[in-house]
Amino acid sequence: MRAALCARGLECVDMDQRPGEIVLLTGASGFLGRHVLKHLLEQEGVAEVRALDKAEIEDCEETEKLRLYRCDLLDAEACREAFRGADVVMHCAGLVDYRYPPDVDSLRRNNVDASENVVRLCVQERARLLVHCSTTEVTLQPASRFGVTASVIYKTESKLEAPEDGARLMFGEYAASKLRAERIVLKANNTPLSDGGVLLTTALRPTLLYGEGDPHLLPEILRFAKHRDLPRLCGLAGKQQMTYVGNAAWAFIRAHDTLKKNPKAIAGLPVNVTDDTLVENLARFCERVTRSGGNRVKVSNFSVPFALSYLGALVFELLIRRGFVSKLKIPPRSMVAYLGSSLLYSRARASIHMNYWPKYNTEETLTIARKYYGVFMKL
Repeated sequence: MRAALCARGLECVDMDQRPGEIVLLTGASGFLGRHVLKHLLEQEGVAEVRALDKAEIEDCEETEKLRLYRCDLLDAEACREAFRGADVVMHCAGLVDYRYPPDVDSLRRNNVDASENVVRLCVQERARLLVHCSTTEVTLQPASRFGVTASVIYKTESKLEAPEDGARLMFGEYAASKLRAERIVLKANNTPLSDGGVLLTTALRPTLLYGEGDPHLLPEILRFAKHRDLPRLCGLAGKQQMTYVGNAAWAFIRAHDTLKKNPKAIAGLPVNVTDDTLVENLARFCERVTRSGGNRVKVSNFSVPFALSYLGALVFELLIRRGFVSKLKIPPRSMVAYLGSSLLYSRARASIHMNYWPKYNTEETLTIARKYYGVFMKL
């Protein structure tokens, strides 16, 4: 690590010789952030964890090891104290917003501008390592120029190059904003620091996350399915790969250790993060995690052909644009295209170079998912 940080031939601090590291976690109150925080507090090599968020971190109190910072990354000066003296920054803060039509300005500010501030503060306050939360959605685009669905069959990061034009991404402006943020972070790799070291960065790309604390897509589907059968869109449909949030959080710990001990393996690179969750259609997954409850999700026997599903989604978007229908929490065409896609990502880089493995096995994650998502069918 010392050789990597002193690549410019100047004297610098060797992190391995410190009694313990100071780690700053942004977005600590979020779905993923809460799980990363849990793992960090369990790490013996971490002397202090700084949890930063613009929202209050519920059920969390300061301790000798944990310090809380409530500030907005869009106000760099307000956050400077949290960055001062930090060795490692884990950037999980961001706006997860699929709404249609999109709030372009909010996505730009919270995902792109905030990430620029994080990089700037890391450099100014001499943080050594930056692990950024991206998403596999930054590569999710139609399989062909005139296509709609995507086909990702066990592809590595090098085979999943993100498009130059973010407009081609399946999840529109949200994915485009995450792509711009990822590029800012990866471009900052090897940025010189004033004490002679360099900033090392990497970006983790988890697939769709599930698990306790999930406020996003799956709870919305379950609320919809509580009083009606879940329609089978897109004909036979595709299969979507999901990752348990606790395993994605564990990948941040492994990325940190790798940047510290073997930076050449992942510095300046994106890394896919998956686990061993069964790859299946999203509707079937919802059915499976509610199977043990009295009010389980039922999937319709009738299948809507993909072309008809996509045409219906297009009409729905036109009605929204003209004000006949209120905004939706996810673009109809994006949802149809996603459900019709076959997605299976390779985590070879994470496994080989980060020594990453799923901390929680499939039996554990399924049990957790059934307990958490079953509540939405009872409300």
